[in-house]
Amino acid sequence: MVIGGYARLTVPAEAALSGFLPDECQSELRAPLLRMDRLCGLSVVVAARLFAEQPGLRDGVSGDEVAVVVGSAHGCHKTDEEYYRSYLHGQPSPRLFAYTLPSSPGGELSILYRLRGPGLMVSMGRTSGLAALIEAELLLRTNQAAACLVVAVEVAQPLFGEPAVADAAVALWLTRASTDVSARSLGTISSLAESFCGQQGAEALRRVLPAQTGTTTETILCDDETLSLVGAVLPIERLRSLPAPGGAVAGLWLFGEVLSVAAPSAVLACVDATGMAAAARLVPATSVSARL
Repeated sequence: MVIGGYARLTVPAEAALSGFLPDECQSELRAPLLRMDRLCGLSVVVAARLFAEQPGLRDGVSGDEVAVVVGSAHGCHKTDEEYYRSYLHGQPSPRLFAYTLPSSPGGELSILYRLRGPGLMVSMGRTSGLAALIEAELLLRTNQAAACLVVAVEVAQPLFGEPAVADAAVALWLTRASTDVSARSLGTISSLAESFCGQQGAEALRRVLPAQTGTTTETILCDDETLSLVGAVLPIERLRSLPAPGGAVAGLWLFGEVLSVAAPSAVLACVDATGMAAAARLVPATSVSARL
């Protein structure tokens, strides 16, 4: 897969999302943001930044051929909690009820940007960001889509005791490899893998890494929690972690770190406490650092 565009953002939990919109999108998106829940709003803003910073991404691609895949570990939990509180107070909110589905961000992105290809929501723990890439690769490889908008998004302050996350989102624009897009690509995703070993994250990681490793490849674990789940079992001399927002965003957040330094290649890996592991090998384009 070719990475045609990349954008990411974090937003303070109480900050208005409209302040993070590009100037050219304010008149079009400010009003829709006011009705959306936080999960959808973050998804729309990061997509707006992606398309504003790299305006030629959709040139020559019909909206009918663009898929939308969203990954989130926690999904619409916060909206569900807020809606349930409104119900307990005897005034259930119709506005909130419309967003009590984890698939809502994909719907908003499809409507606002007229992307009418396949749509999918991946919500399977902290590996959901990388798992969304795997689903996008399948859609592209099987010619179900010509391009894919992949978004990983999380909302802060989960109330059910999970590790802390931030209000954050990442957006990737992906296409199949071809000569006409290689000149303007940020890099390629050369291989992907996922595995599940119930409650055995280290073993799952062992299964996804062999096909990814190489003499010039560094393995980067998506956050310190992933490192803690596997560090006591796997040798970690060649593994390291980088700070990133929690949840599904962590896996795709680190694409920006690797792209900015234009390293030869790197494997990004994430492990969930349930025993799910996913990995992606990223090969940046040689001139990426000058464009980010």
